[in-house]
Amino acid sequence: MASLFNITQEQRILINLLEENGGEVNDEILEDLAIRRDNFEHKAESYAYIILKMQGEADAADAEIKRIQAIKKTKDNITKRLKETLRDALMVFGNEDPKSGIKRYETPLLKLSTRRSESVNVVDESLLPENFWAIKREVSKSTISASLKAGVEVPGAELKTEYSVQIR
Repeated sequence: MASLFNITQEQRILINLLEENGGEVNDEILEDLAIRRDNFEHKAESYAYIILKMQGEADAADAEIKRIQAIKKTKDNITKRLKETLRDALMVFGNEDPKSGIKRYETPLLKLSTRRSESVNVVDESLLPENFWAIKREVSKSTISASLKAGVEVPGAELKTEYSVQIR
């Protein structure tokens, strides 16, 4: 059985032949058309069922990813809360190093210690001077689309029409 690509190519050749003959159809062309249509129908149904199956599997994979991400988020939150609680207890019960201020505590199985780090805490963004802002440059496709549809020429851009398959 021919592939969908081959059937489509044969169909295009037949359509060109019909156009060259001024649209005149004989019995042989009609029979050829019917065979191609039957082949197309069978192949198209096969493709559609495969597409639906793959979409279903992709949707199931998305749902599984979301489920696993929810589990991960829960475990990350628990880990964060436990670390904060342990840090707070270590700040109270740990032995302080006089030079670094780091708290340490040893058990028969583990060595616990704090670590010092610094980060910037922005209290009010509106008070920050301009030189402390990073500006992200981004293409506005919606503005370009509206301009092109209004007849404005936009160098470096064009409207592109695409077609997709709908399966119902």
